[in-house]
Amino acid sequence: MKKIVFSIVFFSSLCLVSFAQQNHNGNQGQHNGQQGGKAAHGGGQGQKQTSAQKAARLTQYMTSSLNLSAEQQSKVAALNTSKAQQVDSIRSKYKGNMEAAKPELKTARDTYNASLNTILTADQKKKWDEIKKQKKEEFQKNRAAGTKPAEGEITPEDLD
Repeated sequence: MKKIVFSIVFFSSLCLVSFAQQNHNGNQGQHNGQQGGKAAHGGGQGQKQTSAQKAARLTQYMTSSLNLSAEQQSKVAALNTSKAQQVDSIRSKYKGNMEAAKPELKTARDTYNASLNTILTADQKKKWDEIKKQKKEEFQKNRAAGTKPAEGEITPEDLD
């Protein structure tokens, strides 16, 4: 009888520890601090965001950060969607070989930035450049500290 009771208690304890460990690991990779402004965090735990989700998140971030007009917002949304799909296409084409993908990614980035510059006002361009610089510095600081951006956080790659 004692063996049965001990086995039940042991099994219950093991289950509790297992569930607690799973919940703890769900937050891995997240860090305190600014989480991309007012941008929505989509994707859930461990799931990759679709190009449409990335574009929507970036558009929302740009709208709140740069105070975009409705017309600018629709143009930026289309531009962000196009860029996200193009980048996903390039990445799937090269399947992890980022060195080979760099020239095409640079062309996509340059085209995006040129198009974005035609949409933004001079003040918005200046502010956007400052935001990109700040995000890049934060990202490098966090990388040096060994922390990864949380799922859905705006990264310098998203901004460029």
